[in-house]
Amino acid sequence: MIRPTECGAAFAVRPTDDAPEPRVIQQFTSIFLVSRCGELWRVYDSATTNGTDRAMPSPTSTLPFRLFLALARKTEVRVHAFTPAESREISARSLQQQLDRSGPL
Repeated sequence: MIRPTECGAAFAVRPTDDAPEPRVIQQFTSIFLVSRCGELWRVYDSATTNGTDRAMPSPTSTLPFRLFLALARKTEVRVHAFTPAESREISARSLQQQLDRSGPL
């Protein structure tokens, strides 16, 4: 069971003990991750860690950073730096792993 103290942002959807799997919400111009803790994160790709040039994430992206913005707390931003051979996949499991390895901005 995931405890609320293990999660960084406020809950968007509280997971049950049976289904703590992350989910992706994809809109026309946006991708969101509902983390395994139920947190809602907007996801971007960027050429810089500060995200001044954010783009919608894509599996074909060559941008070196993936940004995660907590929607419940506008000030929380996390950054994942891709390794040269790392996949840019945008599945729920991949995004959760990237979020887990990310660091604060």
